[in-house]
Amino acid sequence: MALLIDFDEVERQGLIDWKEVIELTEKALADLGTYGEQVNHPRRRLHCPSFTRISLHAGAAMSHGLLGMMIHSELPVVSADGKALPAQVVKGRGDYVYVLYDAETAALAAIVRRRRDQRGVDYRTAATSAVGTRLLMRQDSRNLALFGSSHQARSHLHALSRVMDLQRVRVFSPNPEHRKSFCREMESALALTIEPVESPADALADADVVLEASNTTVPVFPGRMLAPGVHVTSIAGSNRELAAQQGVVRKGVDEETIKRSDGIFVNVKEQTRQDRQGEIFQAVSRGHLTWESIGEIGDLATGKIAGRKNGSEVTFYNNNAGMGVVDVSLAAYVYQRAKQHGLAREL
Repeated sequence: MALLIDFDEVERQGLIDWKEVIELTEKALADLGTYGEQVNHPRRRLHCPSFTRISLHAGAAMSHGLLGMMIHSELPVVSADGKALPAQVVKGRGDYVYVLYDAETAALAAIVRRRRDQRGVDYRTAATSAVGTRLLMRQDSRNLALFGSSHQARSHLHALSRVMDLQRVRVFSPNPEHRKSFCREMESALALTIEPVESPADALADADVVLEASNTTVPVFPGRMLAPGVHVTSIAGSNRELAAQQGVVRKGVDEETIKRSDGIFVNVKEQTRQDRQGEIFQAVSRGHLTWESIGEIGDLATGKIAGRKNGSEVTFYNNNAGMGVVDVSLAAYVYQRAKQHGLAREL
């Protein structure tokens, strides 16, 4: 019998553990490196004429014996009066809906619903960034430069605190009051020293890891300021339908960051090509980069390819789109938790 599960109820009961989510994400990424398109298809999006879009993420969580998809919708706006906005504004959000099927019988196993909330924890994106960052940063990394002060920054700081021995966090975002409030909140939540700063340069000073976790449409720091040995993770991503409708290609880092990076990694190269995503696609188109020189996170997780080669390299990871293999693995985890604790209802 198929089950109906409320993701938020499982979360409210304290049954979702960051450490376990990061571990299952790393396992999902290793499966991606091993099985490729058998467990993950690039995200597909449909943008209707009113600008509302739906996103579909299909994948398989073989360790749970489940496959399926996650679908969600939102109304993103990146331009006004023919001009690019500095940050993407999401005017409406539809809930996440996960559909899970049994990998052995093909029977419907569950439908999992998660409500969208601006303050909600984004486990999927943050856990993926945490795995990629851990695999690419120097092992002695302690200091974080964080660009962003909203829900993605909040989720990412929770996740990175599980994979880094953080000693200092400096936060920059354009709104001074917002970043100060964010730092107070996160200092209390994580018992860390978290400092709001006045400029990108202040954030980058002595940083071992640089994280862009925001809704920006433009680069958030100048790549020329990156120090040798630093690792950069960015979650900014665009897609060709958004660019065609609104005339804006989102970027989280500048061309200089790409040029200075000794190792460049993405989730899935086909996603970058399909969506013509800003930083990477344009760098390849201009001859600054080749597709062959770009690594994929799944191959990194399985050890098929090397990550950082030495302590002076600059590495860059573009967590450029959600992946079905991660989404279905997270839903499978919630499905198991709900069954174990009597929180699932029969459909």
